[in-house]
Amino acid sequence: MDLFLLCAGLMRNSKSLLLVLWMMGSACIQVPDLEPGALPDAGSQDSRPVTVSWLSPEAGNSTNGTLRVSVEVTGPTPDRVELLVDGTPVGLLSASHSLNWETWSLPEGPHVLAVRATRNSQVFTSPERTVTVDRTLPRMTSQTPANAAFLVPAGMAIHATFSEPLRASSVSTQSIQLTVDSAPFSADVSLSGDGRALTISPHTPLPVDSQVAVTIDAAVTDLAGNSMDATSRDWRWTIPSYLLVGEPLRAGSPDASLIDRASLRIGGDSRPLVAWAQHGGVHVRRWNGDAWEYLGGPLKSGATNTLAVWNSALQIDAEGRPLVAWFEYFESGISQFHARRWNGTAWESLGTFLNSSLAGGHISWMGFSSGTQQAPVVAWEEGNDSQHQFVLRQWDGSAWVAKAGPLPLVGTVTYPGFDLDAAGQPVFTFRERDSQGVNVGRVVRWNGSAWQDISAGLGGLPSARVFHPDGSLLVGVSVRVDGSWRPVIKRWNGSAWLIVGGPVDSAPSTHERTLHGIVVDAQGLLTALFIEVRTQPATSSMVGQARQWTGDRWEDVSGTLRPAPGMWKKELPSLALSPDREPIIAWIEGTDPTLGTSESALHVHRVNH
Repeated sequence: MDLFLLCAGLMRNSKSLLLVLWMMGSACIQVPDLEPGALPDAGSQDSRPVTVSWLSPEAGNSTNGTLRVSVEVTGPTPDRVELLVDGTPVGLLSASHSLNWETWSLPEGPHVLAVRATRNSQVFTSPERTVTVDRTLPRMTSQTPANAAFLVPAGMAIHATFSEPLRASSVSTQSIQLTVDSAPFSADVSLSGDGRALTISPHTPLPVDSQVAVTIDAAVTDLAGNSMDATSRDWRWTIPSYLLVGEPLRAGSPDASLIDRASLRIGGDSRPLVAWAQHGGVHVRRWNGDAWEYLGGPLKSGATNTLAVWNSALQIDAEGRPLVAWFEYFESGISQFHARRWNGTAWESLGTFLNSSLAGGHISWMGFSSGTQQAPVVAWEEGNDSQHQFVLRQWDGSAWVAKAGPLPLVGTVTYPGFDLDAAGQPVFTFRERDSQGVNVGRVVRWNGSAWQDISAGLGGLPSARVFHPDGSLLVGVSVRVDGSWRPVIKRWNGSAWLIVGGPVDSAPSTHERTLHGIVVDAQGLLTALFIEVRTQPATSSMVGQARQWTGDRWEDVSGTLRPAPGMWKKELPSLALSPDREPIIAWIEGTDPTLGTSESALHVHRVNH
């Protein structure tokens, strides 16, 4: 039988079809392989779905430029795969189903992405995924300490916040560095969970009297890869040796606030008090723990023809009550001395005013002391055309009486000062210019009936003095040591001057240094303040440093007390000691005198720790 006819006949009987196929093997017609799920009819479409799954970017991603888009496609091969941005096609994906999408033409902000696959007339779309186009540089929105801050407390936490989250992987001790005086300083760097807050934790306390900086590298970026704004990469501040106690003190408008002298004492309540003359009155303020409060109103005599109120001085009497004294200057050239005592609610007058004891005398300096248990004593320097002298008056409870005879003076006097010993006997220290124009150091003591000059062997120029609890007199002098003027303290033992531990400063300087304040604590240990006059830089007229005598050596209390940037330390400081043996310093600070302005304020400083 013809093979074709046999096959055809059998195929007309569908029940015999499997038998024929088994017998004929490959001799019958070939049946094409079909894809799984395909229909056997010629020309039918594959109805299986195409699945599009995201590989990149991740949900919530940010970009500032080219974004890598990649998907995984499963199921029948689509005819076309394209990227939709906010519902609009922007590009076809490659055969590997990826695309480098340039975002430069899109506005900043969130955009919705989807990938659409098309096969014949069927459309398959991925889930939507939002990405943010961000070309804005991140910046600091707050800093602690503030950038360029000058009065930063030691130990202040270092924090910064940012306008947007930073990429955590970009923040490290290599990309963010802490330096002190330009040298690296070991610290930990951490970023908050939301990426917006930075904390820097030094491994050891930052030193005072130093310049601190945080440098942020360009490698620090936001989530979109934008580097930190250049204005936020440089963050620096100063940790001074001393901080202000409260606000700067002045009376009246700042543009006419000339202050020529200030006085500082610790009251019976262990809190600082300050006094200064300004705008025709004497101002006394007391620190209440939170702010400076006035003790009464401005003090003055009330005379209508007063030209100026000046040279105020503050003291504390044996009962812990504040005393204040000042001079008023008149057109006639006469100066009047006035004194008041605070009774707890108001200022009460201590007698009537005093004038120069010399006919036509002019008063150029005044000092005020109450000693340890003594009634108040005032001293002043007066002179006319023929005489020049120191005068002392003591309050006896009802009037000011002569304390000692006048101390005659010969030449021009600088750095005058006095104190009282345990018996109430005064001693003067000063520098006097002799007939040859040479400054000579003078220490003169009242022995009860006459003035005794004990200057011989002092070997320097005095500028401060104090009586030790053991009764010995201590005098701060400037002496020449290997060509430099250095501050030392010398003790009078009754017959000779003995140096206390060598120079107060730790090393010589090219600038002249002068002691201007010595205080003694209850244990008899000394705290001394020396000042240094600097001609460079021009904005630092004076600086100061306090050191303490431990019994066998001088040690730093803190670093150098400097003026604020662009300001000058003016006149001479006033030193007191807090109950915990820390120095409190009052100093007038003002604008650069070369600018021709008179703005100044009284600054009270405490140690920064």
